Amino acid sequence: MAHRAEFYLYRRKKKSGWYWYVCYLDRETGKQGTARSIDVLKERLGIRDFTSVKRRDDAVIIAKRALDEGLIFSDPYKVSFEDYLLEFWDYSSSDYIRMRNSLKPGSIGQEYAANMRYAVKKHVIPVIPKGIRLVNITTRHLDEIVSKQFSNGLSSSSVKSISYSFIVPLKEAVRRGIIPTNPSDRMLRICKDDKERGCLSKRELESFCIALEKMREELFPSYYLAIVMAAVTGMRMGEIRALRVEDIEDSSDEGWKLVHIRHSVGHFSGLKDTKGKYERSVLIPYELGSAVIGNSSPNGVCFPPKGKKAFISPPTLRTVFNNVLKDAGISEEERKKRNITFHSLRHSFSTLGRDLDIPQEDRMVVLGHKSKEVNNRYTHSSEDALMRVSRLTGEIFSSLRVQ
Repeated sequence: MAHRAEFYLYRRKKKSGWYWYVCYLDRETGKQGTARSIDVLKERLGIRDFTSVKRRDDAVIIAKRALDEGLIFSDPYKVSFEDYLLEFWDYSSSDYIRMRNSLKPGSIGQEYAANMRYAVKKHVIPVIPKGIRLVNITTRHLDEIVSKQFSNGLSSSSVKSISYSFIVPLKEAVRRGIIPTNPSDRMLRICKDDKERGCLSKRELESFCIALEKMREELFPSYYLAIVMAAVTGMRMGEIRALRVEDIEDSSDEGWKLVHIRHSVGHFSGLKDTKGKYERSVLIPYELGSAVIGNSSPNGVCFPPKGKKAFISPPTLRTVFNNVLKDAGISEEERKKRNITFHSLRHSFSTLGRDLDIPQEDRMVVLGHKSKEVNNRYTHSSEDALMRVSRLTGEIFSSLRVQ
């Protein structure tokens, strides 16, 4: 009698190379299951070699061992809490993520799933009892996870984000009938007490621009121009890093260029949609647009980094920003106390726009704070809105001498 195959292997190409995946076949029906990453299975088996599996023979050994050790067809009541969470947020193999994205494409992105998985590894697993089963998790265990994060000095918004890494999987476990009740339902509510994001006043922003100009010669051009772009448009860091030459065109209004904000860049997902998942535009002075285009790389990236990386480094960009702040008279101690970060340039842009009596609707369109539906309704008058907002852009830009 022919022996039914237990699984089959195939390779999948990603940006960083080729990777092995395995599809297991149900022992009773022979039905093909969800593809699983060999590298992920290797990690779950406790193999501490973090290099990717290249040889097919090695992939076969890992796939077979995972099957023999019960990682594939184990009793759901024997699944550990740790394994369940890691599997749940594995973008390449999670049934939950695949289901959500099939119902509404883009519901859960690779970036979000990777962040949740990282939260599980760094903040959840070290706190729970080693090897505890999913069905044995109690509210007390979850409260201890939350309490530990607060004792480590994390903000309430960070703790909330971490709590989603186990609350969502637990809700799904109840829906699927794996556990009878959800212990997270009885957790105490996490109260929001975060410090408000810092914001530069008009005078501080002027001092910041002066300091930026003084440091210009010692700064790598991409970092200098990226900070200028953030100050005069309120664009997010990821959106600035993703900007390409093809996103900038001459405006019908003399002296301006039109920037189309179409993408952002994430650490795990690379190029992706903007946070609001829709395109918006903003006007920038012609001189700035020309300088940005002139700074671009041969493949069209407006703010190319040193070396072979695709995009400029967020940590370096934040460091440069902090150094400019110091030169502008805002010490590191004051910066931390006031919670001023690179993103504060976005808040400052919005606040100063309000002080110039620029309508809130105009600022929301430029900053991308509207929903896609509302934004689409408003684009009929967007050219007038962009010109009204350009008053603020021009006022900030007048402190700089970009050529």
